[in-house]
Amino acid sequence: YRASIGYRASIGYGASIGDGASIGYGASIGYGASIGNGASIGYRASIGYRASIGYRASIGYGASIGNGASIGDGASIGYRASIGDGASIGDGAKYDANDWMMVAGPQGSRNAWATAIYSHTTGVLRWWVGCQYGLTTAELRVSIERDHGTSEHGDDYRALVDFVESHPGLRRAREAACIAGVAS
Repeated sequence: YRASIGYRASIGYGASIGDGASIGYGASIGYGASIGNGASIGYRASIGYRASIGYRASIGYGASIGNGASIGDGASIGYRASIGDGASIGDGAKYDANDWMMVAGPQGSRNAWATAIYSHTTGVLRWWVGCQYGLTTAELRVSIERDHGTSEHGDDYRALVDFVESHPGLRRAREAACIAGVAS
């Protein structure tokens, strides 16, 4: 394997490090954790026990990934961001320390976790649901009607979207982005 392990990094018993992965200086990889091929773990980042980091995922400087959390292929977790125990972040998702996030599930016909992330840098709420990645709320609503109509899954998805859109934390994140001049 051609992984790179930084000085003072610690790798827990039973952890697996994929080919081409890079573990930064002082990073900590928990017992039984799995780091995918080509993944990058930043300086002093912490990966919890039995956490799973996907293929070519990127975990930023000082970020913390909780025990049993799952970070999808190609996902990016930013500088000093914190992901809780058991959380599931979808393939290709991007999350920064100042972003707002909601994870719910299992959801839909695939019984998968749904992730909604409001980016403080773009002022956009995006969704990772089942096999669909990075959808805006409008795109997700179209997809729900097309794929699920008036079924129970459609009802569940509509309720989730309404809940997230009305959440006070999202309102505060949007207000902060407006004050910073990011969103209108």
